[in-house]
Parts: sequence; C-alpha cells; structure tokens
Amino acid sequence: MLSLLIGGCLQIDTPDNISVDTGRRQPVDASQAPPTSSHEEARQKLAEAYAEIRHLQNKVADLEKDKRELKAEREDCEKKMKRMKDKRDD
Repeated sequence: MLSLLIGGCLQIDTPDNISVDTGRRQPVDASQAPPTSSHEEARQKLAEAYAEIRHLQNKVADLEKDKRELKAEREDCEKKMKRMKDKRDD
C-alpha cells in the first residue's frame, strides 16, 4: 500500500453522497465530482469549484438587486397608473 502512495498510482473515488450541515439538511450530490489522482489535483479542483461558487454568488446578488429595482419600478408604475385612473374617474 505504501508503494502505491509513494508511486502516485492510487485512484481515489468519491462517494455518491456527502452529508454537509448547511442548515438545510440536504445531502450533497458528489456524483459529478471529477476523479482526481493526487492530493494536489484535488486541491486544484476544489479551488476551481470555490471560484465558480464565488462567481455564482456574485451573479445571484446582481440578479437579486435587479429584481428589487424592477419590483420598485413596477410599484411606482402601479401607483402612477392608479393616480391617473383616479384622476380620470373624478
């Protein structure tokens, strides 16, 4: 076994599910995790995954901001429309 570790020929498989306490109690699907052959490669893949997570979190934040702005704009339009309707009905 030690010779396999030293030679770097050890294939490490990922489990099908990983339990992570995210507050939602949902298992993490590890079926799409890329296979790695070394600890360094696993670290690199993990760094790439975290970079993608940060990118997606920023994108979600931008979309949430757009959503709030559009909601406010819609509410303003609805108020304006109501005022115009009330003025017309007078």
